[in-house]
Amino acid sequence: MNKFRFLAVLVIALFAAGGCKYFGADAFSGSTLIWEPGANNYFNREKPTTLPFIGKVLVTGEVEKDQFVNTSGMPWHSVTIKEYAPSADSMKFEGAFRYDGYALCDILSTIKVNKLSKEDFYPPVDLYVEIWNNKGEYVVFSWGEIFYSADPYKIIMAKSVSRVIPGKTGELWTLPEESKLIAGNDLVTVRNLSDPIKIVIKSLKGDFKIERDPVNFNSQKLAFGIDGDRNAIREIFELPSNLPVISSRSIFYGQSMGYKGEKTFAGVDFSLVMKSIFPADPSIFKNAIVCVEGMDGFRAAFSFSEIVNRSDSREPLLMTGGSEKGREGFSLYCRGDMFADRAIKGLNKVTIMR
Repeated sequence: MNKFRFLAVLVIALFAAGGCKYFGADAFSGSTLIWEPGANNYFNREKPTTLPFIGKVLVTGEVEKDQFVNTSGMPWHSVTIKEYAPSADSMKFEGAFRYDGYALCDILSTIKVNKLSKEDFYPPVDLYVEIWNNKGEYVVFSWGEIFYSADPYKIIMAKSVSRVIPGKTGELWTLPEESKLIAGNDLVTVRNLSDPIKIVIKSLKGDFKIERDPVNFNSQKLAFGIDGDRNAIREIFELPSNLPVISSRSIFYGQSMGYKGEKTFAGVDFSLVMKSIFPADPSIFKNAIVCVEGMDGFRAAFSFSEIVNRSDSREPLLMTGGSEKGREGFSLYCRGDMFADRAIKGLNKVTIMR
């Protein structure tokens, strides 16, 4: 056997024994080539700068046991963003970057969740996570934002960064010096947290009453409020007439039950309804969780940011007047989700929980 045939057989044997992980090599979902100005690739005009990511993160909270997750050997992904954040009393553009790192959905994929509400409400749609750094700062993401999204690899813990350099001006934005959590779908990038070290898994808390098949599933009133503040409650009885109706065609697909048919949903932009009731202050984009609840006790967690601070223009739709049971009154459709699990019927309550 010549040496080339020997190497080919060896490579096949190694892949059979466990694939690329056998080599301990990182796999990358984006281009690692460096292109000069004038090339068609605009995202790779400089060599990436390594960030001091420690390579592991503590996961705690509603889990079977606390666990350090080591990212060594995990696939890594590339996210391009325009960083735009509050500065004093205004907003400041801080540059355009490509970050490379480990997806939050991969980091959390093997964690054994032990949620407090599992006995009466098993689905994980009411989960959310807090991500902390060593300065005592934290940001929140919903479980659905991480695992139900049509693009689940946009939230990463970055291990390197490079600038997306304008071809004519050649402007070089200031690079970060710390590792960074990147929320790739955010418009205002306040959830890009420096030096993340800990993830805390939590579930929604409240006086939820489960009724699997309610006789009355037609929600004619939708209440909005802030947890613990009785004066903040506001009710609506119809969709705001000043908002345009948006139609969205969907191949409806559930995480558990699979294909549910082709459907067209029509409603108003839920983010605009939320902004008209709650102040869309970027300071609450960081750590406000929204509990969206149906008449049957089904509820789902959303981060406030994923509703009102999206960069992909795929905000949820608030709807009424459907023909399906539970959708005659208020209901929700999540345009940014792969799965149908957070498309809540009989919607009667929306609560901000901080």
